[in-house]
Amino acid sequence: MVNKAFKNAGILGKIYTVGDLLYKEFFKKREDAEQQYRNLHPLLKITYGQSGRDSSEFLNLLNVFLSLTPVGAKRRNFKRRYIDDKEGWKKLPNEPAEIPYGHWW
Repeated sequence: MVNKAFKNAGILGKIYTVGDLLYKEFFKKREDAEQQYRNLHPLLKITYGQSGRDSSEFLNLLNVFLSLTPVGAKRRNFKRRYIDDKEGWKKLPNEPAEIPYGHWW
């Protein structure tokens, strides 16, 4: 009986871990994304000044910003407005709350 309980607990633990991973990828917390946005935003101008728009460092930083957005239409809209447009990154506001509806949380 005890062995069966431990076996079921192990299975439930694995299911929980996979579920937690999927939740974090598809249902990230807005507060966490906004905090990371505020921390990374100052790096945009610094990285642009040092490396340029087409450098791998700058492109990777833009991809980090993109990964902060929720999956779906909001991510596509964010990408179209701020990532795909060569000058779009300059339109990113200092505060994530100022990003238009449909592009952020």
